[in-house]
Amino acid sequence: MAGRRRNTDNVRRYRTYGSAAYQPEYEQEPVRAPSRKEQVRGNTVRRPEPRRGEQIRPRKRPALRPDVQVRPQGAVSLFAIVGLFAVLACTFLFVVSCAQLAVANNDIVELRSQLADLQDENRTLQAKYELVFDLEAIEKQFLSDGTMVKPGPSQTVYLDLSGGDSVVYYDGAGNGLSGLLQRGERFFAGLLS
Repeated sequence: MAGRRRNTDNVRRYRTYGSAAYQPEYEQEPVRAPSRKEQVRGNTVRRPEPRRGEQIRPRKRPALRPDVQVRPQGAVSLFAIVGLFAVLACTFLFVVSCAQLAVANNDIVELRSQLADLQDENRTLQAKYELVFDLEAIEKQFLSDGTMVKPGPSQTVYLDLSGGDSVVYYDGAGNGLSGLLQRGERFFAGLLS
């Protein structure tokens, strides 16, 4: 009983416009001005308000749903089965081709990094090669020995490159200091092998 009284005392009533509540109010009797008899000079005593009885709400009826006749399950068509297998095969091929594409992309990235490394190494080796064959140093060496003579402005020099590549080995190259070094190399190579 006490629970019901509490609930009914503090029931809010909403004024609505359409379906939206915009100002809640407690259910109360309208406040009236006290009559002269009710007014007491000095201490005013508030009289208890009469309690309202509980409002009986009408029961909501459940929504009636129309009876729908369900069709019995029929046999699965052959076209649906073939279509399902075709979709599964296409999905499998798509996944496999995506995997192959990912592997190919990974290989391309690795090959590009190898190419960049090889290009750096090529530049380094090319610079070393050019330093080994310093043409000015070779020219100075041969000019100082007298094995090569610079042509003068009035001389014409012809170079015939129509023949094949050939090497001429002079028999006199085995004499002297270079021949001695070559014989020493052969001797030590024979001992080590």
